[in-house]
Amino acid sequence: MLPIVPPPKGFRIFYSPDSYLLLVYRPNGMRYLLIFSIICIFCWMLFCLFIATLLITSFMLTQNYLISILTFLFFLFPLVLYFFAAKIFNQVYIIIYFLLGILTFDLRKDRLVFTKKLGIFNPNKKEIIRSKIQYLQQIQTSGFKGNRFSSWGLLIKTSHQDYYLISYQSYEKTQWLGNIIAAWAKVKYQPSFKKS
Repeated sequence: MLPIVPPPKGFRIFYSPDSYLLLVYRPNGMRYLLIFSIICIFCWMLFCLFIATLLITSFMLTQNYLISILTFLFFLFPLVLYFFAAKIFNQVYIIIYFLLGILTFDLRKDRLVFTKKLGIFNPNKKEIIRSKIQYLQQIQTSGFKGNRFSSWGLLIKTSHQDYYLISYQSYEKTQWLGNIIAAWAKVKYQPSFKKS
């Protein structure tokens, strides 16, 4: 049995016959990042409304479909795709992750079974062999040092692959989880050099 300090908000601890420990987590930290993501999506919708208005105005002034369509295809469409769409998909993922995400960390005798479920989507399940784990490392996933919008993640380094377990969370949550998994795997936990 692993020594457990009281878990941070969002974590629940279970014990089962086939596991040393089963941790279930519903993301709920980093509310500033969630607010920022919602604002980004709102701004993107306003920008799309602006583009639609520009196209309609362009057509009404020129009365020419060809000029309106060419303006959209050669100027506005690439601009929207390049500058906005890629970032918006990331922001949508963050919102879904915070609202619908459930993460489970099943610490068994010989392996860690990590499952990520986002709402109705099929769960993503990974098994990490305990003997192959080299170390755990806390990494910064967003923001800058000294910035309250900073968020943190947890990386497991194995002999053949890196696994990112959790992201966009507070420094304390990733530190707590990292220490628990490192104690179970009997490996070193490397916290971030400086807390933001």
